Amino acid sequence: MSPYLLAALGCFALAGCAAAPVSPAQQAEDAACNAQASASYNQNTLDLAGRTAQVGQRYGATPNHVFDAEQMGAQHQFDSQVQQCETTGTNNGQPVVNGYPVVAPHIITN
Repeated sequence: MSPYLLAALGCFALAGCAAAPVSPAQQAEDAACNAQASASYNQNTLDLAGRTAQVGQRYGATPNHVFDAEQMGAQHQFDSQVQQCETTGTNNGQPVVNGYPVVAPHIITN
């Protein structure tokens, strides 16, 4: 078989995997998850917002690797929070049974 024919056959096979259009409900959930994660990211990176860029200097006055690591950690936390929100919904990981949050166990006395 020709390599072009194999490539075309592979493209046709993968064409069925194209993403379906996203519903308005899914778009709203995505927006809520991103807003929640963005608020957390902005709160965690307040110290980075006050740091000015030091362009053109041979040696920066601040420990750049430390700030880079903090920013990478905050970005990872943002991505993880969005992924967890997409998986469990905007209930911050609380268990849900039949669409309703589970009531916390408590002791009932007479």
